[in-house]
Amino acid sequence: MNTSIKKSLTLALPLFMLAASCSKDKTPDNNPDTGELKKEVLANIANNVCTASYEDMYAKTQELLTAVTALNATTNDDNLATARLKWKAIRVTWEQSEAWLFGPVESNNIDPRIDTWPVDFNLFNRALNGTDELNEAYVNGLDDAAKGFHPIEFLLWGQNGNKTAAQFTTREKQFLLALTQNLTSLTKEVRDTWTNGYNNQLATAGNGSAEFSTQTAAFVQVADGMAGICDEVANGKMKEPFDTRDPSKEESPFAKNSTIDFTNNIQGILAIYQGRFTKDGKGLEDIVRESNLSLDNEIKSKHAAAISALQAIDKPFGEAITSEESKVQNAMDKVNDLAEVIDGKLKPFLQQYTK
Repeated sequence: MNTSIKKSLTLALPLFMLAASCSKDKTPDNNPDTGELKKEVLANIANNVCTASYEDMYAKTQELLTAVTALNATTNDDNLATARLKWKAIRVTWEQSEAWLFGPVESNNIDPRIDTWPVDFNLFNRALNGTDELNEAYVNGLDDAAKGFHPIEFLLWGQNGNKTAAQFTTREKQFLLALTQNLTSLTKEVRDTWTNGYNNQLATAGNGSAEFSTQTAAFVQVADGMAGICDEVANGKMKEPFDTRDPSKEESPFAKNSTIDFTNNIQGILAIYQGRFTKDGKGLEDIVRESNLSLDNEIKSKHAAAISALQAIDKPFGEAITSEESKVQNAMDKVNDLAEVIDGKLKPFLQQYTK
């Protein structure tokens, strides 16, 4: 996350798109018995998308911790490669989950504590070169810009992305372990908060939920999350380094993972729209397809165009901003097109449908 905004190279498995039917569109008024569907959609989003993603992220963070512990014990290039792969695996889940960046991950300030960009290297180097014991408690007390995903990324890859195991100092290994322990604790906090009750707040919106007094409020929150990540990707994460042609502003530069991060951000939109993360269930598309097949088709078409445009960027993003300018501009445009249909059509539809 770029705080000035608000905030192997393998993508997540493709999210399959359902073909739109050719039957005539209907209006919500033609579907009087929609109460059960709305409840089912919210419950599925709460449990099988949001909660499932945080359970997955915590499990993957534990795998990273195991890999970092092994790297500390036996500092060789094989263990370093494993730790890098585990870091990238967590990023797939985290970046997708930014499409539903609400609830405890926002209210408990988990997002800035694990994904602030840029890194404050003055604070980072002060910690690394100081004499304080580098443990989880120490890391937890650091400023957000000196902990989380990106300091871990820097330690694993180095400034130019070609760090070797032999280049690790003892204190770097201690700092890496402490940072990873803190990341694990924070992802556990999110997982536990969702599984211990916040999932029910979303699932029971308008029916006893203290967080969402109406179902409309819950559906609007979901739509705002989808549109919000489009805005952050196109007009923050991509636009700032592109406009300035400054690769130092690129997020995830050390692992050269930025375009993959952006793509997973947008993949998350389809996950919550279709109600599927690790397994399929009812999603917003089931509500939309009940009444407006053309809108469903437009959302999926715009989403596919955005993914295709992002995947067309061949070079690491820090290079692409100067060598593939037309591809970067096209990707930003396509992501903004998706944001427009979500904010301008899907959100008003949900507001009308859930009254």
